[in-house]
Amino acid sequence: MEIEQLSHGLSDRLPALVSVALFTIAVYIVSSLWNEKSTFPLLGADDGNATQRRKEYMTNAAKLYQKGYEIFRHQAYRMTTLNGERIVVPLEALEELRSMPDDVVDNVIGLNREIESKYTGLVNESGFAAHMVRSDLTRSLNRINPELAAEAEQTVHEVLGPCDDWTPQVAFNQLLRVVAIVSGRIFLGPDLCRREEYIYASTMYTVDVFKAVRKLKAWNQYLRPIVQYFIPELKTLVEHRRKARAFLAPVIEERKEAMKNGGDLSDDMLQWMMNKAESNGVSDGRLAELQLDLSLAAIHTTTMAVTDILCDIVIRPDLVDELRAEIKQVMGNHDGVLTTQALYEMKLLDSVMRESQRWNPISQSRFPRYIAKPVTLKDGTQIPAGMFIETAIGPVNHDPKLYPEPDVFDPYRFHDLRNATKPDPINYKTREQYQFVTVTKENMGFGYGKHACPGRFFAANEIKLIMIHILLQYNLRMPNGATERYSRVVQGAHEAPNPTIKIEFKRVQSTT
Repeated sequence: MEIEQLSHGLSDRLPALVSVALFTIAVYIVSSLWNEKSTFPLLGADDGNATQRRKEYMTNAAKLYQKGYEIFRHQAYRMTTLNGERIVVPLEALEELRSMPDDVVDNVIGLNREIESKYTGLVNESGFAAHMVRSDLTRSLNRINPELAAEAEQTVHEVLGPCDDWTPQVAFNQLLRVVAIVSGRIFLGPDLCRREEYIYASTMYTVDVFKAVRKLKAWNQYLRPIVQYFIPELKTLVEHRRKARAFLAPVIEERKEAMKNGGDLSDDMLQWMMNKAESNGVSDGRLAELQLDLSLAAIHTTTMAVTDILCDIVIRPDLVDELRAEIKQVMGNHDGVLTTQALYEMKLLDSVMRESQRWNPISQSRFPRYIAKPVTLKDGTQIPAGMFIETAIGPVNHDPKLYPEPDVFDPYRFHDLRNATKPDPINYKTREQYQFVTVTKENMGFGYGKHACPGRFFAANEIKLIMIHILLQYNLRMPNGATERYSRVVQGAHEAPNPTIKIEFKRVQSTT
């Protein structure tokens, strides 16, 4: 019966699939002819055809970017990636490119290609959502930080549990729940953030997005118009959005009544968005979907960051003690209140976060952009319209000219640079550019230019608060006395902590 249904389904779609296939083949041929005429050198040109280069990229992207960095350090070159061919521009070109208008160097099209929005349905709205993060969320951090800290303290204890003896925990899964609830406190308020419907949607939506994108990118980009019909996660994403609209519809309606009747209003991201939704032409349904988009942008990346930090410090027990001592000292100076100023003063914690980000990039490349109009750089490099560009960041993170002894994890690296106890190899205008949240072309963990992650200030505060309460409440160790750091999961240019790894926790015994 299932085979018969599949046969009928395929025959119904056959004309459309054939049309897509013919169009795909035509685009592939035209693209191949253009690439042959390109004047940019091709990395790995002697290593086989595009399919072979693509397979090599899937398993050895970091080595390829390093090789490209060494060979073409100051010039643009072509690379075959999972997103087709890209022009990898040198670091020094970014100053010019970031200042060009969006109708020349387009951020939206470049990012949409990264997240396969054509198939996933993700909308890269750099307008309303980014405006809300900058204008309301970031500006509210001073006010909401104590609330966020209290939520982090409570949630860390609830999720990780009593741990009266050494207790192994699947770190990523537990932290994912912690981050979802703590983020949800600000996104939706104290009641909704603990509803299982929200926690499930905010975590699984991103999981299904990543699965769908990963499956799409396993195929050549010219086959994806056909392959999309055989990826079940793409249908699941549609269902996630439907459920989000159904979940939040009565909440939004109730809040609208309160707004109309002069009642008490919530102090969270949903309410801030509602206050400006009508003037920005944002529908109630889109408001619900934007909550999923916020989760996608914030929850998994924050969880990955905290997991990586824990993996970096759990094998360094002396560092755990030093971090805990700094936290206690700073909190003592602020009467135990975790204000934004108190978080700012935790410079060792900030340094560890940035060193972990340098050591564990989520991607070997950054600055994905679409060249909408021809670009000529000061050095004479000409990039034609219709091309996608990026820059290699993995090799930059390990460049000894920028980061002395780059293959050493130095928790004090940025602490000492900010305190001017080490010479500055980059010669920034101010040492504060070595903070975790600061974006520069040498530190693109949060992107670069005017489209750098607008939520990085919230993310930094949240990561610090979660780390603070983990360190204050628990001791950490590796299972079975292991002393080596866990390896990460790699697919192409993208990397992430292994979601199955375990860390052991034991409750810190009170000395009072």
